[in-house]
Amino acid sequence: MNDLPLVTVGIPVYNAERFLPSGLDSLLSQTYSNFEILLADDGSTDSTASLCDEIAAGNERVRVLHCQHQGVGAMRNVLVENAKGDYFYFCDIDDWVEPDLLERNVAAMERGGFDMACFGFMVENVAAGTKDVVRHNPIDLNTNEELKAYYCNQLAGLEYGFGFLPMKFFSLPFLRRMFAQGIRFEHIPMHEDEIFLLALLPHVTKACLLSEVFYHYIFYPKGNTSTSFRANGMDYTLMLYNRRMALCRDWVGDNDKLVGIYREQLLTAVAYGLTRREYYKHSGLGCWSQYKYVARMMALPEVRECARNCRMQLCENPKSIFSRLMDKYFYANRPLPFYIVRSVRDFYKRLKSR
Repeated sequence: MNDLPLVTVGIPVYNAERFLPSGLDSLLSQTYSNFEILLADDGSTDSTASLCDEIAAGNERVRVLHCQHQGVGAMRNVLVENAKGDYFYFCDIDDWVEPDLLERNVAAMERGGFDMACFGFMVENVAAGTKDVVRHNPIDLNTNEELKAYYCNQLAGLEYGFGFLPMKFFSLPFLRRMFAQGIRFEHIPMHEDEIFLLALLPHVTKACLLSEVFYHYIFYPKGNTSTSFRANGMDYTLMLYNRRMALCRDWVGDNDKLVGIYREQLLTAVAYGLTRREYYKHSGLGCWSQYKYVARMMALPEVRECARNCRMQLCENPKSIFSRLMDKYFYANRPLPFYIVRSVRDFYKRLKSR
């Protein structure tokens, strides 16, 4: 009998034959011995389902749930509902983890009885050949007030944001309590992870941050969710922005610094969409449809509001420089010409390489 706490590793999969079974190698090689891997197949149309069954047949640690296609948010809910562990860890099939991720996080959680642990990660861009590391200062946050203060001062403004779910490790009883209160993943194709985390924050009583880098988040040129074009993607980005602002209003209170961070993050999301050539290259949209997409993005009231509040900030920050450069196009009440899109993309790229 294993006396160690059981960890459930939950992975939603959809048309992931490209990443199976190699995507499970780093998880099955963990130094921690008492864990299960729960795969939720979201009605895949390729060979993902059969591959999952084949893997489960050869490894007793792996279980498979076959579901009708409902989206990643629904799959995350299914995973939590079917978990058997004491702790829960979300992972994505197209990334990989360090071998001591489970061992170190279980030790941290057992030490302090925390609801959640957060750890460092590396963002690897396969196409660009770059690797960016994000680390935390190790700290225990023993009350929700301590978490609130640290979130406002440190976590909200993290590069790449605070919302990556696979960089968090949870107490499963805590997640179950949240589900019982109606806090669940929304059935949306993107940003469901950070929207869920924002809803959790006011209810976390104790959390810890670890300085170690345990997760490797991979950006592929195409073929995973981080590089997929969605014509309504900006709608979900605005949903995230509005939930952030609601969190500030309802949990934090008046905080100009946090509001400023959220506004910068929305402008950065717009810049990200405008400056990624491959985003449009693989979109399947013709030139006129691309033009309308850009025009709609630039005309959004929330984007204009953020530009008005963030413009002319005199600091050597690519986000602020970008907002100053774009200033007249936000106020001219007209869409952004494509030659400007290209020049902004190149300008932003040069700024990031400084």
